[in-house]
Amino acid sequence: MYCPRCGYEYRKGMFTCPDCDEDLVEELPDDSDLDSTDESGAYDWINIARMTSWETAEMLVDGLRNRGIPAVVISKAGHYGQLTSVPVAAMSAAGGGYSILVPSEFVSDADREAEAILGEEWEKARLEDIGE
Repeated sequence: MYCPRCGYEYRKGMFTCPDCDEDLVEELPDDSDLDSTDESGAYDWINIARMTSWETAEMLVDGLRNRGIPAVVISKAGHYGQLTSVPVAAMSAAGGGYSILVPSEFVSDADREAEAILGEEWEKARLEDIGE
């Protein structure tokens, strides 16, 4: 489930975004549809990175938010398959990963902070064109 306003992903069983007080939807529009600025104060969201680890994506978003930078994770991970005796650490996202989005006016700050938080790992996840 996703918040149509902030784009944050929630576990099944949630029906309302606790931050935006919006009803959750099952799917978000394409990333390009999130790029909107209007009178409501909605942000122009920019995809700044693609990550393969949910834990790292969440850690980064928490770090950015703690520094006053709005950020969301959009899951593009797809289906993990049936759980068997495979250890959780051995499982990985199939078909995509996780996109990190920030408002356009925070891209430079988010890039700098993400590098401080993740170091070399940021260089692998960072989208090429955000620093230009």
